[in-house]
Amino acid sequence: MANAIQFWRKKRKMSQQKLADLLGIHRPVLSNIENPNKQIDPSEELAIKISRILGVLVTDILRLPEEDLIEKKLD
Repeated sequence: MANAIQFWRKKRKMSQQKLADLLGIHRPVLSNIENPNKQIDPSEELAIKISRILGVLVTDILRLPEEDLIEKKLD
């Protein structure tokens, strides 16, 4: 499952380090969660924390936004 954490984090102009600090995790852990090649999904608790910090619904971070899906199909 690809997630949209990176999309929303960048949209909020937040660095990986800042989000990781707010979540209380190490930046490489967040990097692995954001990496679609790693296939690592956040725990339910972590997904809720991420959604609250980024100000989006949990469902918004657990799926890629429509424009990202369209771009991936064009690649």
